[in-house]
Amino acid sequence: MRPECQSCPVRRDGLCASASDAQLQALGTIKHPLWHVPAGGCVFAEGDGSEMVFIVRRGWAAVSVFHENGRRQVLRFAMPGSMVGFETTADGCMPCTVEALTDLTACPIPRQPLLRFCQSAPELTSRMWSLLAAETISDWRLLGGLGTCTAAERIARLLLALCQRQFREAGAGMDEFALPISQTVIADATGLTSVHVCRTLKEMRAAGLLSFAKGRLRVMDWQRLAGLAEMTATPAPCSAVLPSPPLEPNRWREGVWRSASTHIQ
Repeated sequence: MRPECQSCPVRRDGLCASASDAQLQALGTIKHPLWHVPAGGCVFAEGDGSEMVFIVRRGWAAVSVFHENGRRQVLRFAMPGSMVGFETTADGCMPCTVEALTDLTACPIPRQPLLRFCQSAPELTSRMWSLLAAETISDWRLLGGLGTCTAAERIARLLLALCQRQFREAGAGMDEFALPISQTVIADATGLTSVHVCRTLKEMRAAGLLSFAKGRLRVMDWQRLAGLAEMTATPAPCSAVLPSPPLEPNRWREGVWRSASTHIQ
């Protein structure tokens, strides 16, 4: 088994979670050396030809497409354990851009050899389809609200989804979560402007829903944030639910407060 496979931080969460040691050793014969992409760099760009599937080991990346008017739409966020680069267009090009939001380490595996390998490893095949399905469902949930949700609801959906992914990976006891994304990236993921995102985040913080600083996010009221996002709340540590500050006035630009202890509509 290759040394980087033995020390892989996503060994139990990524594609190789169901692989035996023998399968990992065989997989190591087709994978390429690790890629290290600095923050702001691209793993690949929309329209590129690429024969690689990438498993994110460390760091965050934004998966996005560009519209004809030049605006970017962030489709999802790749985090440790995520797989990117599997999908291609009919002519074999990449349908999206994957940009590193932080310094990124990824494990590249040639697509066709990987598919041939999966023919003899059904557990790996099942795991791969499971990961792809989870990514697709996540995309549907976030993108499905762009045409029907208010700005606050869109942002709440995005932040809660990112927190839940980290919560599942790290387990209970988390008070704070990594949030290495700018307001511009949040805007591109929610179909809003950066100014609108900035104003809405300030209102959410003033309402006692969350706090954030230096790339970290703290959810202060899971139930109200989940209600705003219309998602199931992740069980949170007691310290993550704090008293809410008084609200003045009782109107929210993107909704109406029934009271300080109820959900935003």
